Amino acid sequence: MTASHDEDSPLLGADATDRASIRSSSILKPPTESDEEDGPSSPPEFGNIEDDVLPEESVLGRNIDWKSAYIIAISRVIGSGIFAVPGVILTSVGSIGLSLLLWILGAVVVACGLAVSLEYGCMLPRSGGDKVYLEFTYPWPRYFASTMVAVQAVLLGFTASNCIIFSQYIHFVFDAEPRDFTKKSLAVALLTVITIIHGVWYRAGIRIQNFLGWIKVGLVVFMVFAALYVVIFRPEQKDLEDKPVGLKSWEGLWEGSDWNLGTIATSLFKVFYSYAGLSNLNNVMNEVKDPVRTLRSVSLTALVTAWFLYMLANLAYFAVVPIEDIKRSGQLVSALFFERVFGPNIGKRFLPLAVALSAGGNVMVVTFALARLNQEIARAGFLPFSRLLSSSKPFNAPLGGLIVHYIPSVLVIVLPPSSEVYSFILEVEGYPGQVFALATSIGLIWLRYKRPDLKRPFKAWIPAVIFRILLCFALLAAPFFPPSHPKPGGLFYATYAIVGVGILLFGALYWLVWTVILPRLGGYKLEEKQDVLDDGTAITILTHRPETYERPVVSHPVHITDVRGRESEFTLDGNGFQYVPHVAQEKDFLDDEHIKAVYYPETEQLLKDVTGASKIFIFDHTIRREPADKRAAADRSKALRGPVNRVHIDQTYSAALSRVPHHLPAEEASELLKGRVQIINVWRPIKTVLRDPLAIADAASVSEDELVPIPLIYPNRRGETFAVRYAPGHKWYYKSGLTPQEVLLIKCFDSKTDGRARRVPHTAFSDPRTGPDVPARESIEVRALVFHPDDRD
Repeated sequence: MTASHDEDSPLLGADATDRASIRSSSILKPPTESDEEDGPSSPPEFGNIEDDVLPEESVLGRNIDWKSAYIIAISRVIGSGIFAVPGVILTSVGSIGLSLLLWILGAVVVACGLAVSLEYGCMLPRSGGDKVYLEFTYPWPRYFASTMVAVQAVLLGFTASNCIIFSQYIHFVFDAEPRDFTKKSLAVALLTVITIIHGVWYRAGIRIQNFLGWIKVGLVVFMVFAALYVVIFRPEQKDLEDKPVGLKSWEGLWEGSDWNLGTIATSLFKVFYSYAGLSNLNNVMNEVKDPVRTLRSVSLTALVTAWFLYMLANLAYFAVVPIEDIKRSGQLVSALFFERVFGPNIGKRFLPLAVALSAGGNVMVVTFALARLNQEIARAGFLPFSRLLSSSKPFNAPLGGLIVHYIPSVLVIVLPPSSEVYSFILEVEGYPGQVFALATSIGLIWLRYKRPDLKRPFKAWIPAVIFRILLCFALLAAPFFPPSHPKPGGLFYATYAIVGVGILLFGALYWLVWTVILPRLGGYKLEEKQDVLDDGTAITILTHRPETYERPVVSHPVHITDVRGRESEFTLDGNGFQYVPHVAQEKDFLDDEHIKAVYYPETEQLLKDVTGASKIFIFDHTIRREPADKRAAADRSKALRGPVNRVHIDQTYSAALSRVPHHLPAEEASELLKGRVQIINVWRPIKTVLRDPLAIADAASVSEDELVPIPLIYPNRRGETFAVRYAPGHKWYYKSGLTPQEVLLIKCFDSKTDGRARRVPHTAFSDPRTGPDVPARESIEVRALVFHPDDRD
């Protein structure tokens, strides 16, 4: 045994990277072994996603009420989707019937996808949307889900399409020649102004986008009533050549239909894009008042509103504008509609200008939401200059996220050919989106099976989720089927799918180089460290941890007494440890999620039964399975998951008390700290212990002056543990042949100072009688806060 302690031992965090799930500032899970005890300088954090639905609040506060949330959703939906996409889809599929069928089918698919987003969003009400959901669902391979979401968000998280629509309608209103340079310049100018507004005047930006959103809804309602007027009263309208214009017959709805699978897929991608804003609110949940209830009601209301308005708008266009004119108009179908209903003055000037403003409002809400997503990615440490991009300084707004959003949006506006830029943007955004939709849908079903304990304020209908999964597979394959009537001189029909696949492959390659190849070449591992910026923003820093754990040690021969047959003589309060017979339901301890779902609850009940506590909070666990030959182990971190041969106590007194506000909300923590608080480790063999048994020292035999606080200093946090100075008077005990049907309770801390045992040193030790062929020890250690709120004496 030794009298020193390794501050990076698995008891305190050496192997966190081996089993910790992805953790960002958006999902604060129970600390893994890497979460050393927080000292006074460490900021408290709370929000254990494993225990409750605890929203995380932005440093900007909760400024989004129900009306603003509705506008964030519906204003994102009602943009180019209602004013431009109907004409583009009709041009692609060739007939009114097929076009309307795709809008209906698209709405059904979108409803299935919305159910998935709602279940995730209500279960994990944090800003970040798919980033949060995929990180939580797919923790392995480590950092893979986070990297893929980050790459997709940065490279495809742009608002270029509605900037293009704004520019086209402005040119239409003023009869300006739509030259490529002027169209793109105006689109870039709009994006620049909106970025400045959201980055400098945060609250003003919300008010402006709310105002434009209500104008947009009103404009669509007005358009529908105008179409009804035309259909019912059939007024005579004249076109620009003074030729009478009447309504086109509704016969032959399916004439000219293109049933090619690739064509249908690209058209459905455009429909999905039109409904994309329904999940816009999931990206800004930290700023929403009453987020779970608001998300449910706003999302469902927005879906019904959007579907109703889309169908009415399509019928209005088809009732007023001749089909061939719609096909020629492309994105300007609503401009033709207004001109035919209200004439060349009001119809061509005023109302299309309102459409342009609506597109501008759409750019505002998309920019608002995606900037938050980019900020969440930066907060998690997945962007360069993450501290700068995560900050809300200097204007108390996410300026860094806005800049990350601005750059790819400008590039997408400027680089593609002007004639095909709009359709290309919709398609290239939609294809990788289906991959993420597939991943979240499969993940939802997986979590239903693996994590039935999670609270789900909203539950998606499983057949709807399965339907979405099947359709995702179909849509991912469809673009590679050649169209029936390829457009001469245009882009290759599968260009957008190839670009989408290329972006996904780039993300996978980036992950491989960044998290696997470079760490192996450099001899380090990526490690997550929490920090708080000056403006109060909590961030995660990914640091390089050298893979070396060698520490100088001093060994002392001691006598260790076998307590077999005398177990009942030792108690938690009398000696600091206690052996308890207990048969667990969990046997193999191979799946962390299953351990949390099954073993945690039975361990909580065991601690309540033994200690009489009324509340238990398990904050982590360690499984130790050591390679048989440490020297041959290629990965030293795996070797350290074996027994720790250093005498130690996991927490100092102050560090133990800091665990309470570290894990629990401030108000609850304050109340619990008024009563008795303990930290107890529940140590159980997975197989009968034949090598490296665990020894514990009688608490009374170790004096306070023999405890040496060991500060754990890191770039952004501080922890503290006790090492133990050797003394010949220490009394050591162990139990030989400890089996999986019994546990050892180890008291690491007790707030009581009335003479009962407060803490107990412990260590693994090498029994000289153990032969070389004896199998290595396997064990699990669960660490828990134990509360007695009524014991305040």
